Amino acid sequence: MSDWLADDRAELASARILDIAGALFEEHGVRAVTMRDVARAAGCSRPTLYRYFPGRTELLAAYVERAATALAGTIADADSIGGPVADRLLAAIRAALTGVRANPALAAWFTPDAAGQSAHLALFSPAIEQITRDYLAELVPDATEEDRRERARWLVRIIVSFLGDPASADPTAADPTAADDTEDRLLRRFVLPVILDA
Repeated sequence: MSDWLADDRAELASARILDIAGALFEEHGVRAVTMRDVARAAGCSRPTLYRYFPGRTELLAAYVERAATALAGTIADADSIGGPVADRLLAAIRAALTGVRANPALAAWFTPDAAGQSAHLALFSPAIEQITRDYLAELVPDATEEDRRERARWLVRIIVSFLGDPASADPTAADPTAADDTEDRLLRRFVLPVILDA
């Protein structure tokens, strides 16, 4: 067997394991899913699973990075609206929030019991930071690399906080879009000026 085929098979196996883990997260919640659960659902032994992901932390990190990479395409599409930079950034943030909330496997990461671990993974994910920094490089081209890094981390914290507490609107409001309107108002007033201020 040639090396490229072995690499291809390992990549396919890893992707399949992450797909199975996502289904389990959606069904049982992120905190409840163990490596044993993933191995059983994947039809493999735990030692085989550990060859692909040395531990639960690595499995979770790989899942987050893959999801972030997929979500980056949605964000790029939302940004293609053009117009003022603030509107573009707001559209990108809204696309990220909507993309996570609309995906049951990703939304499971932001339930009260899982939000702390999810926030930690999101804040320390090299993929999420790189995607955010690359995006901000176009919006704030005069910022230094270190400054963009700090802005990216702040933006990820804000997005994670909205995901962890989607009831940002008046909980008595009958209109389900009220939370989006409140989030947009808060983002425009308190986040966009900080992120975009060169």
